Amino acid sequence: MKRILKIVLASLVAICLIAVVGIYALSEMRLSRTYDVAAADIAVKTTLSPDEAERRARTLMCGGCHHDAGNILLDEPGVGRIVAPNLTRLVPMYSDAELVRLIRHGVKKDGTGVFIMPAGNFANITDDDMAALVVWLRTLKQLPDAVAGGTHWGPLGRVGLALDKIPFEADLVPAVVTPAATRPADIGEYAFKTDCSHCHNLDTAKQSEAFLAPALRPLAQSYSAADFKTLLRTGKGVGGRDLGVMTQVSQWDFRYFTDIEIEQIQAYLTRQP
Repeated sequence: MKRILKIVLASLVAICLIAVVGIYALSEMRLSRTYDVAAADIAVKTTLSPDEAERRARTLMCGGCHHDAGNILLDEPGVGRIVAPNLTRLVPMYSDAELVRLIRHGVKKDGTGVFIMPAGNFANITDDDMAALVVWLRTLKQLPDAVAGGTHWGPLGRVGLALDKIPFEADLVPAVVTPAATRPADIGEYAFKTDCSHCHNLDTAKQSEAFLAPALRPLAQSYSAADFKTLLRTGKGVGGRDLGVMTQVSQWDFRYFTDIEIEQIQAYLTRQP
């Protein structure tokens, strides 16, 4: 009887070890998957002043995730730790064409995909705003990493990767995109497509990897023009409420929208279909 129990126990241990090795191998295959997206030659030029190029660039949500020199986006026991890298050190490693591919397609220098960064939204960035963004990124003074270490995956995260349940933005963007050449005069819909829709839907709540975001149309309709401006400038809801991710993104990024742009955004969000 003891011999049978030992055999059963040894078999179970062997099965567990095989499963662990298999999950690790499959997760590594998912992480190393490459995407056949060319880094097309591009001449990055802007006629904007340095201040206006920076202002436009900062509205595109880089700071909310990356902060000045890297930031921890997710740190969950068992799942893993997701780190938005230090852009001041990352950008010099990329050519302009590679940066545009990274931003618009979610494809890194080595051809693998990024996680969380909303390339599906950034594919809509107009050519002139993309030029402003790249020009501004090139001006950033290199800073030491604010976060020690990089992204790593725990066992639950590895299972998700092995089962292909972890979304990668490169899977959502066509290999060829044709954004508009210039930023529209009325940026309401444009801002929704490039920024807001990463977290929000217009008429229904949206569940992301980390949180449930409310529908934007009824939310925008419930705000006065003054309160909506305060929301985008400070990230504070009515009554001074802290809104978590929204508060961070507004304080880092959305505060750079002009008053007219904020009015255009609210007008688009509140417009009846």
